[in-house]
Amino acid sequence: MGPLYLWYNLLIGLSFFWILLTEFSKQSKWKSAFAGWLFGFGYFIYSLYWIGNALLVDGNPYLWAYPLAVCGLPALLALFPAVAAGLARIIRPGRDFWAYIVFLACFMVIEYVRGYIFSGFPWNLYGMAWTGHLPMLQILSVGGIYFLSFLTIFMFSAPAFAFKGTAPRFARIGVLCLAIGIGISLYAFGIQRLAKHQTEYRDDVVIQIVQPNIPQEKKWDGSLMWDNFRSLINMIHRDGSLKGKGEHPARVLVLPESAMTYHHLNEKAALDALRGASGHFSETTYILTGALLKDQAGYHNSLIALNQQAERVYSFDKFHLVPFGEYIPFQKYIPFGPVVNFSGFVQGAGPQTAQLDGVPPFSPLVCYEVIFPGEVTSDNPVRPEWIVNVTNDAWYGLSPGPFQHMAHAIYRSIEEGLPVVRSANTGISTIIDPYGRVLTVIPLNSTYTDELYLPKPAMSRPIYSKFKNF
Repeated sequence: MGPLYLWYNLLIGLSFFWILLTEFSKQSKWKSAFAGWLFGFGYFIYSLYWIGNALLVDGNPYLWAYPLAVCGLPALLALFPAVAAGLARIIRPGRDFWAYIVFLACFMVIEYVRGYIFSGFPWNLYGMAWTGHLPMLQILSVGGIYFLSFLTIFMFSAPAFAFKGTAPRFARIGVLCLAIGIGISLYAFGIQRLAKHQTEYRDDVVIQIVQPNIPQEKKWDGSLMWDNFRSLINMIHRDGSLKGKGEHPARVLVLPESAMTYHHLNEKAALDALRGASGHFSETTYILTGALLKDQAGYHNSLIALNQQAERVYSFDKFHLVPFGEYIPFQKYIPFGPVVNFSGFVQGAGPQTAQLDGVPPFSPLVCYEVIFPGEVTSDNPVRPEWIVNVTNDAWYGLSPGPFQHMAHAIYRSIEEGLPVVRSANTGISTIIDPYGRVLTVIPLNSTYTDELYLPKPAMSRPIYSKFKNF
């Protein structure tokens, strides 16, 4: 997985896993399930250990929970391959042809279930091993990341069946040839699709992404709140080298998750500063920013739009909240002070299409809402022409986390046939075209703002975008 994307490691891992699993299947079903759990635990702890970095932020009183954070989630996620392995052992043990088909079916179905059950966590699905190879990802436009994951499970376990299966030789060789043929076909399809569709831009809309690079321990330090805000204003105030063309050009400045709070938005001096920062642009200008809002209902993790008069003209609340981060599942049953006293965030209504005068309609997403395939856009009231994703990956430092998170924006761009504009507090901020090409990048730990004309949507709407995960 990210940031290395050594896809052949998964080929080795899944093939040897099938051999070991089928060896255990000669014994008890519990050994098979435990083998699945061990495989899953190794897979997830290696690719998700960075989640514990959130507890290493200076001043965090819950540092003691670091081992739980590093091992706890992988241990839970490992239950999914454990269930798949146990089911395969119960339904059809052994190494014959039908046992192999059952193995594929169980792991494919359970991988899909992982993306939905208990609010879902479709992170580091097997198909994501191809992230560094854009042609292999183009099939996402047809079947999405689950489809590619299913094909990957087959392609990467077929060599084991071919060499260690007990089916007739022609069946084993046939399976291996089919797996190789699928891999070649996916690559050829991707090469052809990328060659046929080059990036096209709208020169009447300039996108300016802003990455303030505020360390997490300073971001919520009350004594530094206004220093952080001034730094943000200084970044916005730069004169753009790109100018919007046409009769009604527009500029959209995209700021990261919770770049502002209700303190800023209720302070006249702050609003005056925002007017001064955006008012000098010649284009019709909007600031799209993540914002922590507060009202009678509670706190909101939102994405809002401000016009050049610093008036709020649009607001969107995050609808896919992070369990144990933005809300506590079964909170009333957990007799633990920090849990019981955590009020959580108000949940938004769901995906929607935002419309601002002079700007193509877009789909707003906050943080990890971008990781859920088929759930990032809505055709109501109209289909969006681009996706905006604001996030804050400063929690995780220089680790695989920000790279893996950014990769989801690539998957969604190909699936939906829409460009994605991503602004992160500290990397990785980027603009991606509707075929997954990364057009500009502000790397980790960089304080920078960059601009680009808004890419156009794909020439034709992808099949996946129409039917989602059906």
